[in-house]
Amino acid sequence: MATIFTTTLFIATASLALWIDVRAPSLAPSGLKWRALFAIVMLEICGLVPIGSASYVGLYGTVFGVLVPLLVAMWLSALWLLRAAADALASRY
Repeated sequence: MATIFTTTLFIATASLALWIDVRAPSLAPSGLKWRALFAIVMLEICGLVPIGSASYVGLYGTVFGVLVPLLVAMWLSALWLLRAAADALASRY
């Protein structure tokens, strides 16, 4: 059951990040350096999130209140970084 929830959480946050990227492409940082820095910062922040498992309210509050926005931002940073890398490779050839 936990695997289904985790898979659904990752697919939903990735879909939401893709939707945000398509709807508002101007949110992306301007250069490859800034996009890479944003991706590193988001990776570090996601690693620091404490999951409150004392009660179901704390667990779901942490997952939906803290982890979902961070996962969306992390997916966005990955999309932006991949797009910047693709643009850098395309301009090179």
